[in-house]
Amino acid sequence: MVSSVGGSAMPFTIGQAFREGQVPSGSAVGSDIPEFQSVVKNRWPDGSVKFAILSGRVDLSSNTWKTIGLSVDAAPAAQTPVSTADIKATGAAASVQFGSFGTVSWSAGDWDTPVQTWVSGPQMSAFTYRKPIGSDAHLVAWLEVRAYKGGRIEVLPWIENGYLNVASPTSKSGTATFTLGGTQRFSQSLTLLNHQRAVLASGTTLTHWIGGDPQVTPRHNTAYLMSTKLVPNYRGVTSSNSSLFGRLPTSYTPLMQASYPDAMGGTGYHPGIGLMPEWDAAYLTSGGDPRAYRGVLINGYAAGRYGTHYRDETTNRPLLFSSYPNLVMNESSGVAFVGASSTNTYTPTASGGTPPTYDSPHHPSMGYMAYLLTGWNYFLEETQLVATTNFLKQNNTTRKTTQGVFETSSGANITRGAAWSIRTLAQAATITPDGDALRTQLSNSLDANISHYHAKYIAQPNNPLGVVEPYDHYDGTSGAWRAAPWMDDFFTATFGYAKELKSHGSAVQTKLDEFLAWKYRSVVGRLGGSAGDAIAYPYAAQYTVYYAPSNSANWSNGTGPWYSNWGDVARAMGLSTTASAGAPLNSGYPTDPTAYWGNLMPALSYAVDHNATGAVDAWNRVTSASNFSTLASGFNDNPVWGTRPRSR
Repeated sequence: MVSSVGGSAMPFTIGQAFREGQVPSGSAVGSDIPEFQSVVKNRWPDGSVKFAILSGRVDLSSNTWKTIGLSVDAAPAAQTPVSTADIKATGAAASVQFGSFGTVSWSAGDWDTPVQTWVSGPQMSAFTYRKPIGSDAHLVAWLEVRAYKGGRIEVLPWIENGYLNVASPTSKSGTATFTLGGTQRFSQSLTLLNHQRAVLASGTTLTHWIGGDPQVTPRHNTAYLMSTKLVPNYRGVTSSNSSLFGRLPTSYTPLMQASYPDAMGGTGYHPGIGLMPEWDAAYLTSGGDPRAYRGVLINGYAAGRYGTHYRDETTNRPLLFSSYPNLVMNESSGVAFVGASSTNTYTPTASGGTPPTYDSPHHPSMGYMAYLLTGWNYFLEETQLVATTNFLKQNNTTRKTTQGVFETSSGANITRGAAWSIRTLAQAATITPDGDALRTQLSNSLDANISHYHAKYIAQPNNPLGVVEPYDHYDGTSGAWRAAPWMDDFFTATFGYAKELKSHGSAVQTKLDEFLAWKYRSVVGRLGGSAGDAIAYPYAAQYTVYYAPSNSANWSNGTGPWYSNWGDVARAMGLSTTASAGAPLNSGYPTDPTAYWGNLMPALSYAVDHNATGAVDAWNRVTSASNFSTLASGFNDNPVWGTRPRSR
């Protein structure tokens, strides 16, 4: 880590993922600095540490990087944690004003009653506070406060205009002002539309300090972070002078667009679409460049612009699926393609303007990477709120009421919508702390999706190609069933990623393994050599391919009719089934890292790592193609799709 100001006993907090088994149950994360704490939030199924929030104080020379080593230690002796009394002892005071709606403040005894203690430790404790603003039924001011040993305090403040079932959600305008320690830290005119939230910071200041901002920036060992499997394994190496950095935001304004699209749901490539968006992948491929770090956090804040913040007013937390079996989102908050409720149970109609369009088939991962790097609960809730939005927008019968199933053939999801919603669900389940009731429900929903797809494609015979039912076919009312294999690749990659996150229950492990063994046929079968039972690998990346010889194929009971293998598909389409070693990649913009060859890389990478039949040979064919090196080099500046197997 580095500090631009330097000094002694500089406080810091970071999030840190760990490889399964590295810090066994009964052991603790230690460090080579004396003032250090580790608070474990998640464990792997074997009990080893999965994710922890690390804090401490360290001497730093200005603008000089210092490496902090971690170790596996015995559990430390209990020490007195930093408490709310320590906040009071500093005389800290904070206030949030929002125009004529009112002002709320915290001082003295107000610090005694946080709504949540997020971290408790001898170096740093974190507390969450909230107060309604004036008499408004929707506006709430929130503070997430980190109190450090030695008296420094860090505050992340925001205003939220979103509840689940409170009547008459509408826009609210005013000048938002945040004051801390007697000094105005932020003031800006702000219009919060329904179900938006805005962090009260601006420019390069992303949090506010009492006692002096140490201006510490961490730089994780990104090779190690990728090895934990909580993020994909990227092959790109983004240089310090890459054009990518010109696409990342460098300063923050509440509700800004940042790296998000002009209109979520637009056709074609967008750097937000993938297992992780470009701004998150860039941190990994650049070795933790500080510009990428800032881009991750700013985009995590900017997600507040979407009308996806449906906080349950009965708990002041993201909703539990089990509490709302039939509730469906009203079509008024900028969320596209909302379903219907069989019981006519909807969230209240919103007015006063519509937030920017949120479209689940095109939504990026939001908040997940920012949480992994920082441990701020704000970012965790962002991921949880997106996951619960994806649940709420669906028809209650399609999602199977409380189960939260995402069906690929549903018009509200489509194949890619199901893929990205399950990705977000798996990420939310992964980072929600163990023992939290929401963690249990997110995991149960992930299990329900695994069981749903196993029942449809494995428990009964279905197509031998490994493709899931798409929402539509591209050839009208006659002919073969033609659909987009790149969407199917998204779905394959999502389940491969979910397997590595290990946030599902042990009871569905066999079902997941069996489903993936079948699912990987969809990508491996399009990358054949000379056997004649597959599409020849140079032609794998088509915009559409045939899935079935008839567009009336029965997917529900699995009877088809079906092609017997991908070779039959190739012959029906007039594509080759044989290719010589080293033949160039031919279709699908073969040297463009943002096109269809890129789209299949995550699916193929997980197929190789999970020992899918034929996957290694398929990988070797692709990477031996005469023009593959051109494609691979493109992933340095456009890293989203540039994954590679961990085993190769």
